[in-house]
Amino acid sequence: MSAPPAEARRLAAACAAGLALVLAVIVVSAAIRLGAESFTASEMKLLRGVHRSAASLEVLALLAVAWLAWRARTGVGAAAVAALLTVILAILGILAGQKPPPAAAFGNLTLGLALAASFAWLLGSLWRKQSANLPAALLVAAQALLGGWIAIFSQTLWTWAFAAHALLGIALAAAAIRLASRLQRAAARFALAVLALAVAVAGFASALFELPLAATLAHAAAGALFVSAAAYGHARIA
Repeated sequence: MSAPPAEARRLAAACAAGLALVLAVIVVSAAIRLGAESFTASEMKLLRGVHRSAASLEVLALLAVAWLAWRARTGVGAAAVAALLTVILAILGILAGQKPPPAAAFGNLTLGLALAASFAWLLGSLWRKQSANLPAALLVAAQALLGGWIAIFSQTLWTWAFAAHALLGIALAAAAIRLASRLQRAAARFALAVLALAVAVAGFASALFELPLAATLAHAAAGALFVSAAAYGHARIA
């Protein structure tokens, strides 16, 4: 049973706030990781402050989501997943410190994307009861893992992981555009289609121009937004 409209609106607002904060954390984390040689010390200090603030506010948004979901008896499972991921990320951040080893950075990136997807899924499914499409979720998860592997571990760009990431990215972009055509709202259709293309374009630009900071950050931001938009869109129509 769906939540009453007033409670659904409050829960949606809390989910949207949590999602926005997680996306901010992901993008700022990428800037910190990739821009160590490009940003000044004061700029890095500012980025770390934004990262800490957004991560702390996400916890408050999550508490609001959990409380409202429990009261409305809807989205409790997704809220529990978001809570578990937040706890794991917090522990990982404490243990890894400001200069995390590659394995910890990989965990931060991939679990952060999963957290964004959980907020987006809950936001998209508030007014309709949905069940996850497991094959689609696995493909998106595989793409995120490949992207994280390339960003953290790859010493050279042109590897099997890059080839698989590029091919799967093209397939997912096509699937996302097809998904977008099934959404009722024109703005949602446009946003998902544009994000699907933006991820691919930024990724290829990053590869062709030897990973310039702007293109790489654009690819990271577009990728995080795409994962969230795909989760939201699928929850609306699954």
